[in-house]
Amino acid sequence: MTDTPASGADVLEGADSGAALEEDQPVPGETDGPDLGDDDKSPGREDCPSGPFVHITKNLKNTMSVKYSTFAKNDTGSTKDFKFTSKRSGTTTIGGSLNLSADFKVRWVGKLKAEVQGSVQRSWPSELGVEIGGKVKAHKTVYGDYGIMKEKVYGHNAYRATNCSMSNKHYLEVWAPYREGWTLR
Repeated sequence: MTDTPASGADVLEGADSGAALEEDQPVPGETDGPDLGDDDKSPGREDCPSGPFVHITKNLKNTMSVKYSTFAKNDTGSTKDFKFTSKRSGTTTIGGSLNLSADFKVRWVGKLKAEVQGSVQRSWPSELGVEIGGKVKAHKTVYGDYGIMKEKVYGHNAYRATNCSMSNKHYLEVWAPYREGWTLR
């Protein structure tokens, strides 16, 4: 595939798929990460900083918030070029399987940036007019989804005392946007 769409009369343009868009579509090639453990203490420390605390225990399979979906169908007997252009946009924000306070959202973004994915953000808008192109074989169809990839993790947030004891511990999945682009299938 090429990042520069072909041009000319023989180029198949993307057609709106008309299907419902998926907020959590799997990202091709993504797999669950390893368990990261459930140790809330820093090694060799007898006291802990007190206050709100977040801890990642597992890196989950990333997903994509689809903002635009299209396809190119080639009913001819020869390979054709295709070009897709994003025609819808939207914004994806950090979230969790439980409601997150603004304070915990900031802490989760910081933890994700430091331990898993340096480019995560609290919010990420997708753009209009982003193109991708390539070739579609004879009698085949290429599907394309444009959207925002989300880093997903499992862990907990709590309040920690100076003796490292936890209160109000809640386990949850957390996701945050980290990249936008096309996936082809």
